[in-house]
Order: sequence, then C-alpha cells, then structure tokens
Amino acid sequence: MSDIILFPKLKENLSRQIRQAMKSNRYEDAYDLFMVVEKHFELSADEQLLKLECLYQLESFLELKEESSILLNQGHQAYNEIIPYFLESLMYYKQYQTVMEIIEMLRQENVDQKLLIKLMPLYDEAVQALETKRRVSRKFIMTFQSSDSNAQCDLILKLIDEGDFAYQMSFVHILESNTLHPKVISFILQYLLMAQCNKHVTITKFNLTMQIEISKLPRLETSEFQEVIDGVYSYLQREMPSAADHAVLLMKQHHLLLYPLEFEYFDKQQLDLIIQTYAQYFLQLFTDNKTDDLGNQYTIDIMNKINQLEMYNQ
Repeated sequence: MSDIILFPKLKENLSRQIRQAMKSNRYEDAYDLFMVVEKHFELSADEQLLKLECLYQLESFLELKEESSILLNQGHQAYNEIIPYFLESLMYYKQYQTVMEIIEMLRQENVDQKLLIKLMPLYDEAVQALETKRRVSRKFIMTFQSSDSNAQCDLILKLIDEGDFAYQMSFVHILESNTLHPKVISFILQYLLMAQCNKHVTITKFNLTMQIEISKLPRLETSEFQEVIDGVYSYLQREMPSAADHAVLLMKQHHLLLYPLEFEYFDKQQLDLIIQTYAQYFLQLFTDNKTDDLGNQYTIDIMNKINQLEMYNQ
C-alpha cells in the first residue's frame, strides 16, 4: 500500500505499460503487469477484457475459462466480447456439447447477429469435433468388454470430464450384461448419475446383487461410508499421524470398489467396530506390530473383508 501512497499515478503507469506490452505482443510481460495491478487495484472493465485477450494469446485456457466465467456471472456489460473467450476455453477442454448448447440458446434469444456470426464457426467446429470424438468413443464402447479395467475407467472419466452423456443406455446395458471390475461399476454409476439417468439397474459386486434406482444414488463423495473414513482418520491422527493421509487414500480406493453397496458388504450396525478394525489394519500395515489376535469373530470377519478389498485394489 505504501507504493500507492508514494506514487499516486502508479495504476495509470502500469495500465499504460500493459497496453504497450499487448500492442508489442509481449503477452508474458503484460500478464506479469496485470498481476501487479491486481495486487493493489481493481481492474477497470476495459482492463478486464484486455486481460482475457492476454490469457487467450498465452493459451492459458484454464484461467481464461475461470476469468471469463466470473465476468459473465457478474453481468459484465461487454457480454458479446466475453462469451467468445469462454467458448474458446470450453473448446480447448473438448466440452463440445456445452459449446453447442450455449450457442443454440443464444440463437433462440434476441442477441446481436454479429455475435452469432462470430460464434457459428465455433458451433460448426464443435459439431464436427464431437462427432469425431464420438466415433472413437463408440468404437471403444462396442469393444468395452474386451478392454482392461483401467482402460474402461479412463474412457468413463474422459466422458465425464468432457460432459458427454450420450451413452446412457449403452452403459445401462453394459452394467447388466457383463461381469465388470467393481471400480468400473462404480464409475459407470457415477456417469449415469451425472447424466441424470432415471433408469433402474441391477448390479453385482462381491457376490452381492441389488437393483438400484440411479437417480436416488448418493454421489460417491457424500456416501455414508465417509463416516468410516473420517473415523479412521481421526483415530490415526491420534495414534499414528504419519499414516493418516495415506490410510485415507487407501480407504477411498476401497470405497470406490464398494460403492454403492458399502453397507451391504459391511454391517452398518457394527460401524464402530469397522472403524476400529480398519485402524488396526493400518497400524499393522505401517508398523512391525503384527498380530493374529483380532479379538472376536466379528473383527476377524471385518478384517477378512478388508483384505479382500485390498486384493481387488492391486
């Protein structure tokens, strides 16, 4: 703040340097100057647009997406200038369906025709790119069963990341007609849930079979099994803090394998015992303190189930 007091024309000088850097195509210099300005001042409306152009030229598409989204949500007066930057960033991240939907929405509204003319090439590119991508995805889905579980998971995560939910019925059929790795089933269910699929499916994991209404499923991160993870983490933070974070990572992998049959696999009535047994499992895993004395049969059964999960986690 002392700089601002000592140099009352600091912002004016910085703004002039930014414009000069942009005019000379020195975009990295301009970006550094933007950082200095934003440390002390609010960017003007024109400077906000200039920063978007700087990010676009630097191909900093993640920041471009974030910055343009913020300005759009704030109702920036230069909507027509901002929306192309936002759509360009979506194109970079292969969110072609979203690009098409936004432009279709704008076509239905009373927007400047010059803006639409500017955006339609993006629409055409998105249509073509989406069809090309879907040809690849279709080919993979047609051979889904013969692919290994890691490749199957990669495809599903890619479709989720790109917001491509065109394959709902394909995955419903795959779920019900194939023997899949437990984690693949979980990823498919998350895909269908995010696609707002309203179908019922029957899944089988760990010799447990259940019919599920997809729309009623919790998200993986909000499942009740999180209570077990939190309980084990709290215990290890007290007893062996160095192991706590690693234990959570392993438990999240177990959770992914189990979802959404966590408490069909484990008995929810034994929640405290599940937490204690998991904690004992990790204490044995990370120390030389091995023991075969697990107490009662319930604890032994839970430990056997934990070991079974870890076998699937290899």
